[in-house]
Amino acid sequence: MNFSDLVKKIEEKFPSKTSSYEKFGSRFIVVDRSCYKELLRSMKYDFGFEYLVDIVATHWPKRKEKFDIVYNLFSVANKIRVFVKVAIEGDKIDSVVDIWKGANYLEREQYDLVGVKFEGHPDLRRILLPEFFEGHPLRKDYPLKGRKWFNNADEQGLGLKFSR
Repeated sequence: MNFSDLVKKIEEKFPSKTSSYEKFGSRFIVVDRSCYKELLRSMKYDFGFEYLVDIVATHWPKRKEKFDIVYNLFSVANKIRVFVKVAIEGDKIDSVVDIWKGANYLEREQYDLVGVKFEGHPDLRRILLPEFFEGHPLRKDYPLKGRKWFNNADEQGLGLKFSR
């Protein structure tokens, strides 16, 4: 199956809910939030995208849809990579751990760094930064100056020493 065949089948299954484009050699399917999870389930079970490579959240503070969530999918059988993108207004979206178990850590990473909350996630908590860390450093509104580092980590009884 090639990308154009895949797009035709997706457009038949999800009429007027998707669009697609290719940019810099990458293939994108943009899906409406109303059916993104159904499309992702279909990508795995109907079209053979059994490998969820990554999940990336990007923050767009000036847009109505504040976040884009991009699912990097790969079909081993068809040797094709597709990025499925969904825009969300708030900072919440349903988890896809029930579709790909590997989404567990990927969603936790995006929660930690960007602040997107994956509803229904079995254990949504920080994975890279300590629990006392304030904010989400990959958001575009995260302050570059005046932010707290780990200076008070030792005060919190963590026994951590950081030097500058």
